[in-house]
Amino acid sequence: MVNLQTTIELYSMKFNEKIKALRKASGMNQQDLADKLHIHVTHLSKMENGHLLPSIDIVQRLMKVFAVSADNLLNDNENSVVELQNHELNEQLMLISQLDEDEKNALVKIINSMLTKKNERFIGR
Repeated sequence: MVNLQTTIELYSMKFNEKIKALRKASGMNQQDLADKLHIHVTHLSKMENGHLLPSIDIVQRLMKVFAVSADNLLNDNENSVVELQNHELNEQLMLISQLDEDEKNALVKIINSMLTKKNERFIGR
């Protein structure tokens, strides 16, 4: 299976900076992350701005959402690199692998058509 990942460095960042960096690297806005954490967006905003520390429960949710350890999130002195996976695309790839051959071939044709159009527009610039 293909894993789509983004590498993010969390060198000498404070907790609130890490949350924001992880969120942005994952392509989420504050509302997206707040929804995944089951909290109000204002609560997340206060955490990202350093005005509020999260409960252990929210730290655990952050660990799940970003697939990172507590050390990566909480230790300000931790020099770490985190591989963020695009969970939505990985789930879609897993579903695609379950299609029958005709469905896979049809999907490949659609993707190739879209990529050809994109390349034509790119080359035409």
